[in-house]
Amino acid sequence: MAGTRVADPDWNDFKIVLALGRGGSVAAAARRLGVDNSTVSRRLAAVEDALAVRLIVRGGREFSFTAEGKAVLDAAQAVEASIAGAVGAIRSTRTELDGVVRISCIPTMLRLLIPFQASVADKYPKLSVELDSTVRLVNLGTAEADIAIRMVKPSEPDVIASHPFAWGAAVFASKAYLQKHGHPQTHDELRAHKLVQYNEVMLHLPLYNWIEKYAKPNAPSMRVENAEVAFGVIVQGGGIGVISCFYGDFSSELVRVFPEAVVSTTAWLVYHETLRHSARCRAVIEMLAAYLEQRKQYFSDCPRPT
Repeated sequence: MAGTRVADPDWNDFKIVLALGRGGSVAAAARRLGVDNSTVSRRLAAVEDALAVRLIVRGGREFSFTAEGKAVLDAAQAVEASIAGAVGAIRSTRTELDGVVRISCIPTMLRLLIPFQASVADKYPKLSVELDSTVRLVNLGTAEADIAIRMVKPSEPDVIASHPFAWGAAVFASKAYLQKHGHPQTHDELRAHKLVQYNEVMLHLPLYNWIEKYAKPNAPSMRVENAEVAFGVIVQGGGIGVISCFYGDFSSELVRVFPEAVVSTTAWLVYHETLRHSARCRAVIEMLAAYLEQRKQYFSDCPRPT
C-alpha cells in the first residue's frame, strides 16, 4: 500500500464499495456492476490510494472490510440514500400536486387573492398556497417565492413571464374631501388640491408617478411609502391620490375623481425557469391566470362594483 494520496474519489468509486458490500466478493461485485473482476480491483485500489487507507482484507475469493472500509461503506450507503431521496423529490415535483406554492404580490392584491387560496385547496387538497405581500422585488432565483405578480416585465434571462393582464389605476378622493374642497373637473384642477404622493423609490412606476406633474411647488402635500398608506390617507380625507382601480373601487368611502383610469399598464405572472416542469407550480399558475381573467374588469378600468 503506497499510502500516497493521488486524487479525490468520486461517486462512481463509492459505487464499487457498495457493490462489494452487497456482493460479498470481487466477482459478485463485478457482476452487479456489469464489469470484469480486474476493473473492480483497479477501481478499489484507486479509492484506497485516494483515501490512503486499506478498505478490505482479502482471504481467497472472499474478503472482509476493515474498520475504515466499514466507515466508507456506511458513508456510501448514506450518500446513495440521500441521492435517491433527492431524485425522488425532484421527480415528484414534476408529477405530484402536493406541497406549498408561494406567491409574492403587492399588499393591495392580498384581499383579492385570499379567495384564490380556498379555490386551490378545494381542487387540490394536498396543495396549499402561501401568500407573501411585499412591495419588494423578490428574488425568484433564490426561491424567495415560486410565483410573483409584477407590474413590469422581468428582465432577468432565467425568469419566465406569462399570462399578461391589464392593470389600471384611477384618481380617488373621499366623499368628505370632495364635499369640503370641491370636485376637480379636469386634471389641471388637481393643482389646487392637496395631493397624496409617493416616495421617490416608488416613482419609477407610472402608477405612482402620474400625479407628480400636478403637484404645485411648496403646496401642502403628503408622501407615502406604499399604496396601503395612500389608501388610508385618502379614506381619511387627507388628499387626492392615485391607487389601483380594484383597490379604490371596492371602498364605499372613496369615489373616482375622474371616471376613467389615468394609468394603464401590463402585469405579469412570473416564475423561475427551474420551475417550468413543476406540476404544482404549473397547476397554480394556470388556476391563478384563470382566476385573474375572471376578474379582469376589476384590474383594468372597471366600473364601481354593485
